[in-house]
Amino acid sequence: MTNTTSPTAAVPTPEIARTQGARPAHRWPRLWGRRMWLLLALAAVLLVYRAGVVHYSGISLFFDEAQYWDWSRHLQWGYFSKPPVIAGLIAASTAVFGNGVLGVKLLTMLTYVATAVAMVGLARALWPTSSGVRTGIVAGALFLTSPMAGMLGMFASTDGPLLLCWALAAWALWRAQVTNRLGLWLLFGAVCGVGMLSKYTMAAFAITALWALWGVHGPKRGLLRIGPWAAVAAALLVLSPNIAWNAEWGFPTLQHTADITTKSSRSGGPVAALVFLVGQIAMLGPVAVIAGLWLHRRVHAGTNEVAGQSQWAASSQMLPPSQWAPSTQVAPSSSQPASSQLSQGEQPRVKSTRNSAYYLASVTSYRYLVALSAPLLLIAVVQAVMADAHVNWAAPAMISLFLLLASRLSLPLVPLSAPRPVTWFWVVLASNLLLTGIVLHARDVMGDKLPAKADVLVRMRGWDAAFGQLGSLLNDPRVQGLPVVADKRLMLTQAAYQWRDHKPRIMAWNPRGEHTDHYQLQHSMPNTVGQDVLVLTDKPNPDHILDRFAFKRELGRSVVQAGPGRQITLYLYLARGFVGYDNQTYLDQSGTADERGEDVPFTERPAESSK
Repeated sequence: MTNTTSPTAAVPTPEIARTQGARPAHRWPRLWGRRMWLLLALAAVLLVYRAGVVHYSGISLFFDEAQYWDWSRHLQWGYFSKPPVIAGLIAASTAVFGNGVLGVKLLTMLTYVATAVAMVGLARALWPTSSGVRTGIVAGALFLTSPMAGMLGMFASTDGPLLLCWALAAWALWRAQVTNRLGLWLLFGAVCGVGMLSKYTMAAFAITALWALWGVHGPKRGLLRIGPWAAVAAALLVLSPNIAWNAEWGFPTLQHTADITTKSSRSGGPVAALVFLVGQIAMLGPVAVIAGLWLHRRVHAGTNEVAGQSQWAASSQMLPPSQWAPSTQVAPSSSQPASSQLSQGEQPRVKSTRNSAYYLASVTSYRYLVALSAPLLLIAVVQAVMADAHVNWAAPAMISLFLLLASRLSLPLVPLSAPRPVTWFWVVLASNLLLTGIVLHARDVMGDKLPAKADVLVRMRGWDAAFGQLGSLLNDPRVQGLPVVADKRLMLTQAAYQWRDHKPRIMAWNPRGEHTDHYQLQHSMPNTVGQDVLVLTDKPNPDHILDRFAFKRELGRSVVQAGPGRQITLYLYLARGFVGYDNQTYLDQSGTADERGEDVPFTERPAESSK
């Protein structure tokens, strides 16, 4: 039945039935049912489709993915630019699915499916009704079909495990706060710790957690209790191996995170902030944003009927003794005349105690979702103004935004039979799939007419062919086993992956002893005279490297057209007789320091002095 009263009229509150004993009559609404299986079927179809795009598009790994794969062969508790979870995921993925491009990506791609399921659980916790579960399933479908999941979900990146941990932490924090159970607080801390081991962006969740300690009503609020501190201890315990690794290496990950946050090579400013915000709209889907804003304005014109008692979860969020003393919604008393209850012109209003189930579901839940997204979005916008920001830096904020959008497309606190804007739901899903498809398949449709800048996959094209043309040179007995040296991380990561069958030893050219990437930190070419190496470069005359060797010869070059106006050119040199990064090194290690000053370069030594 639909209530046709005005939006300001009294909204009936759910009457929750009890049994004769202390146990509630109703449990949590069913999570696994036909709708959930439909969501998983959608996830399976999208996963197969995206795997097909990876396989048939001919792309290789992005250089960051190649670096993560290289890390996965040498598992540690940390790396220069990222914590260790992504390397562990790829190690597990390649152990099961192999070292091919899809094998590297697949397990990380599955984290997006797990995130969608976690969003359903979060929705059920926020709105413990059957309609609330349906809202979560709608949110999961919106997430899986969004341009964000369509693009990020094709890459082995830190965003996959971060999004999953963010959704799980949101569920755990809500349940911990409304029940104050120690086990849930410990679970929340452990999930946050794993999230920090995925990406340090997880630290922004602390702002939401601090708000929730007072903003979400429960048996206790604030910090003067065991639960929140137990969560902090659990998070630190999980994170402690990474902290120890950072301490051993001089905290490079923290320094790198601070550098890219405050010292970006790209300029910030209002325009950069605007571009970032437009990027967030694109990640959600433009039609999805329009639908959300439109339906938010119209939602109060719909039904005011609340879900019946058979849909409400009479569990720890709803009834004592597992949460707090009995508290119910307080409606205006009907025993008094309306004139004595209301002043002139006032409409009757439901008064809900702040720790009641109805208030938690109808008010606090929405504030909580805003608190899950607003701080991270604000931080990213400030970062964009200061030094620019990548569009994915606020990706976890999308989880709560999709739940807010789903709560407009499928109201969580109404009967399952209540009317819904189903047309809007299908339009949003179709538009997001269409937008993602256009972006991914633009090259297939337009061919070489598509500019390289408009091809989102162009940076992954051509690397396998370019390295494949030079790969046979590594089988030459004269160079077999020599380490590969380059002065660019991109060259090193792609060489490690594309030549993985040759198992090359990778070394970074590092004459200044800098630590600006993982290879410079742990795999710099030592300043030892006499080494023979293979020099890999994208420059035709890398004299700054080759001049430090007594003998050098070009072994080969490869040229691959990756797209219109984009060409990959690689050069491979044999370099023998390393004389050190500087002349003093050669003089010291060759035993000629007493005979010749550092101001005389090795390459300019007079012929008559050679004996």
